[in-house]
Amino acid sequence: MKHDRQGDACMTDQDSAEDVPMGPRWKPGDSVVAFWAGNGCYYPATVAEVNELNRTLTVTWGDADMTHRTISFDQVMEVSEETSAWSAAKIDRRASVRQTADKGRCLYTNEVCEPGQVVFVERPVLVALPALFPALWEHLKKMHQEEPLSLGTTTFHFAALISEVKLEPSALHVILDKFVPDPNEGPGDDVLRILRSLQEHPSLAETLKLKERPMDPRRLQRLVSAWRYNSFGHHKEDGLVLYNRISMCSHSCDPSCCWSYGDDDAFILRARMSLGMGDELTVSYLQDEDLLKSTRVRRQKLQNWQFVCQCSRCRLPLDTSRGFRCRRCRVGVLFVVEPGTLQPCQVCNTTISSEEAQTLLNLEEEYIERVETLDKTDVEDVELVHQAAIEIFENHWILYVMNTMLWEAYKEKKLPDAIEHQYRRIKFHEHHYCRPTFILAWSHEELGDCLQRQYGHRKWQLMQEYQRAFQMLAILCGTNHQYTTSPYSKFLQASAAVAG
Repeated sequence: MKHDRQGDACMTDQDSAEDVPMGPRWKPGDSVVAFWAGNGCYYPATVAEVNELNRTLTVTWGDADMTHRTISFDQVMEVSEETSAWSAAKIDRRASVRQTADKGRCLYTNEVCEPGQVVFVERPVLVALPALFPALWEHLKKMHQEEPLSLGTTTFHFAALISEVKLEPSALHVILDKFVPDPNEGPGDDVLRILRSLQEHPSLAETLKLKERPMDPRRLQRLVSAWRYNSFGHHKEDGLVLYNRISMCSHSCDPSCCWSYGDDDAFILRARMSLGMGDELTVSYLQDEDLLKSTRVRRQKLQNWQFVCQCSRCRLPLDTSRGFRCRRCRVGVLFVVEPGTLQPCQVCNTTISSEEAQTLLNLEEEYIERVETLDKTDVEDVELVHQAAIEIFENHWILYVMNTMLWEAYKEKKLPDAIEHQYRRIKFHEHHYCRPTFILAWSHEELGDCLQRQYGHRKWQLMQEYQRAFQMLAILCGTNHQYTTSPYSKFLQASAAVAG
């Protein structure tokens, strides 16, 4: 990998021929990503001193750690990608909102984007954290403990109240303009109850100035729903974050974009795949692990957002996450074809009757219920269910779930078994959903770690796993993110061992 600093003078052929020495690469105050010898990973740091003679830097770590501060030049990378929020005008040049016939307002790219390229970086409209109003947060928590709110959490109501208190009218309008399933929704019981409790609480009523500026129950309910359907959980604390443009991204079970966090909770949107001008920018509202489950399960989970997913994956009649071993040849696989039949065997071409298909589908429901109630710490029980299931299923998401449990149980004490379960996890992921995900990238990196411990002499195999992890994470969060630099540094170590 080569990391060029923007602004470095380009060397002409004549310069190269004369071998003109280049000036210092770094200077005090530069933000960098540097190798920390404590665990062999890269972390954000600031250059404190430069020693050109020894070709080393002294850095100040971002978390103020005082160890391993002297770093050689070749163990430092530039923070080359944008992590600071863009201006609204710059975002509008890259992406635009359009009204659609079936999904309302959606977001589209105005430019061609390559996999891993930053589409834009957006600052939050509001980060609703408890520290903004601790007394209000505690008051809502107490109310929830006495009588639980219907949404099962206080975060949405807290964020709505904070919006009323902290935001300027223009920013408040942005939130009120967000999608809600029922624009004419009246105030719910929880909103009315909360407003009554605030009016009866002397200090909070005074702080919120409820006598001078009474809160409109209907508007507060609209804010609650706006936060419920458009916000993200904060990545570090118990709170919510809401963005303007990002909230226009529709869901897809094959999302065109992925994201990570930048400076000051900025949202970095990246292309997960090649995008042409005018392509829709979509993200997944589900966790990566849910993208590996069946269409039925994904659609059920998306009911929280009150829509039925019609993405390209969900419209496929063949569900490649629901495979059954052929009962005749025991080699081929029969996948489910919605709304509830099985395709012929891919090997022997056997077609089973509708009665046999229904028997297998009923058995599938029993196993799903059994797997969902498994205690992953009861490894013996997980093994028992897994061994029975592999006689019936092949390339099925419930096997992936159990392989994950067994991988986690064995990775510290039964490495050969752990490696086998990890291979099976990766195989299923690549079979059912071949796009880069954090789960797949980290699976390759963790497999490399286990192979290092079990088969340390197979450097080529370690390098392959770390390289795959790096390449995926470079798309998902950029080449200089600490997630990405971790497998890259491991790859370099394995490569150096081969060279040595």
